[in-house]
Amino acid sequence: MIRKSLTYLRLMGMCFGIAIVGSIAAGCSSAKLIEGKKVQAGVMVEENENIVDKNVQSIKHVLKTEFTSPKQEYNKILHNPENFTIIEGKKMLKASYGSELHNYVEGLYKPYFTKTGFSSFFVTSAFNYTLKSKDIKINVKDMEIEKTDKNHNYHFVVSVNYKKGDHAIKKYQIKGIATLPEEGKIAQITYKDDGGLLKNIKKNS
Repeated sequence: MIRKSLTYLRLMGMCFGIAIVGSIAAGCSSAKLIEGKKVQAGVMVEENENIVDKNVQSIKHVLKTEFTSPKQEYNKILHNPENFTIIEGKKMLKASYGSELHNYVEGLYKPYFTKTGFSSFFVTSAFNYTLKSKDIKINVKDMEIEKTDKNHNYHFVVSVNYKKGDHAIKKYQIKGIATLPEEGKIAQITYKDDGGLLKNIKKNS
């Protein structure tokens, strides 16, 4: 029964830059990180560890995609009766391997995850923050990603705007951790605190 449930998901509403090579004055050793790049002596240069850039880019892609709603292609899938089946008297969206939904999510996310990481994300998290409603829009306004000192972990904070119809924009911050044991590949992504965004989405789904 558990395995069958995992086969079908009920989804709610379901840089790299160019290296600038130059001499950096010895007295200008301080640096800060801006979207995966260091700024030294007023010049943006590529990080020595390209792996950091690839990891950050993978995290950014997944978070920006997750926290953008609505998704037109997803809505098309939801409006196609052939993408649904009946399980124990309940209408369920087909999500098994080869289904239209699985192929869509795989195209969006698979290149950015480990094999097991993608499978877990697909079952537990994908499109949790996507609504069916076209009247509700969610978009990313800002994103901060910081590598920790151990366990291949990256802490992130995503700032999003939530707008329903003509109502005023609500602002939310989502905090979490992504683990990348392989270069550019996410093994796990966990949302620690979303400021009540998911609760609001469930209420309006």
